[in-house]
Amino acid sequence: MVKTVVLLLLLAGISLAVEVDLHSPRAAVASYYAAMNEGDLTAMEQTMVQDSYDLDVQVYALSIAFQDKTFRTILKQYKESREAREIVKEEVEKKLRDRPKKRATSLRVMETGDARALLRFREEGKPKQLYLSRHDGCWKIDYKAGRKRH
Repeated sequence: MVKTVVLLLLLAGISLAVEVDLHSPRAAVASYYAAMNEGDLTAMEQTMVQDSYDLDVQVYALSIAFQDKTFRTILKQYKESREAREIVKEEVEKKLRDRPKKRATSLRVMETGDARALLRFREEGKPKQLYLSRHDGCWKIDYKAGRKRH
């Protein structure tokens, strides 16, 4: 009986995981929003280059740190401590799951080079844009992709 319950919980967890699609800039941003809305940082990490992902996690964590001094101390150790990173991720996941869901609509892709793109869209009616770059055939959100290289 216990094995059956554990198996059902595992299967439910697998089916609830966000499916990540990185074949196009549109698909990558849609996957990012799905992951963000579910509080699935594992899927969210797949949709972004590492620097952009770390920045996102730390930005969401800042709002928690403003209200919790103990968490603020842990957040300061984010880059140096694996344990601190796990605690921060756990809290950010909770925050993302508890907040209102957001939607990206009216997505328009503008190629900005062979391996870079700008995606303009609306989030809850407000204009937004994200830069993406291609890595091994997959499009990922890359906040630095819009910068000119010298």
